[in-house]
Amino acid sequence: MIKTFKIIYLAAIVFLFSACEKDGIHISPKIKAINKEFSISGFILGDTVEQYFDGVKMREYYGLVRLGYSQNQLAFEKDEINMELKRKSTGETIYSQRFNIADKQHIVPRFYFDGQQFSKGYTYPDPEGDEYTANFYLDPSGGSIPVDINIEVLEYYFDDTRPDPIVVVNTTTIPIAENVKPGAWTPYLKVPIPRVSPQQSGTELYPIVVIRDAKTKEYYINKNRDQSLIGLEIPYDGVSPGKVQSIHLNRKVGEQKQFYLESNDLVQFFPR
Repeated sequence: MIKTFKIIYLAAIVFLFSACEKDGIHISPKIKAINKEFSISGFILGDTVEQYFDGVKMREYYGLVRLGYSQNQLAFEKDEINMELKRKSTGETIYSQRFNIADKQHIVPRFYFDGQQFSKGYTYPDPEGDEYTANFYLDPSGGSIPVDINIEVLEYYFDDTRPDPIVVVNTTTIPIAENVKPGAWTPYLKVPIPRVSPQQSGTELYPIVVIRDAKTKEYYINKNRDQSLIGLEIPYDGVSPGKVQSIHLNRKVGEQKQFYLESNDLVQFFPR
């Protein structure tokens, strides 16, 4: 998530500079060059990161960091620009990089910040055999409620005479993680193969992964099953090779004060 500050500055990511006045004379900074090949990407947890250019605060980052097309411009009023990333809670500089006007591209290497340590990437284990494993991070900004993460196998059949033709006759719950507390990664947990036995005649099976309130057992997002789905890949019999996933989950407030679920797989964001 990116929070942008609308301020006047001399060298930074720009649409362009605003004009200003000095001693009654209308002036604007002299821009020597604009480079449209600036990029910054990473993932931030635990603390908000502030971005400064030559000492001027420009943005705040939390969660997934990825610039849109209109934000990838770097304006040079002089030959070099110094960028700093700082922890908001302490003001400590955790990363700095200088950009030169002569360089064709200005790229900040993809990074991971866990609130304490700034790293060049996110570390995760290799798959073991054909096993699927996953760990989970429940963001504390979404609340202090612990959650359960389950596979739910829906057993259903079609009835074309009904307004909703999909009729669920049974749900089998297979736990993955229980009582996940906000603010810390879980260990890597085995994701089981979803099996239902016995299966009723004439029905089909559809496995989903959902998140629930660990205490009340209600669905985590607006008490709604379909809104509480997690994009976690699950194994099936005979599927190979194995897979590792690291799922960051955050409950956010959307329109009309309704919650929605943001989910990111850090393994996909930091491919080897």
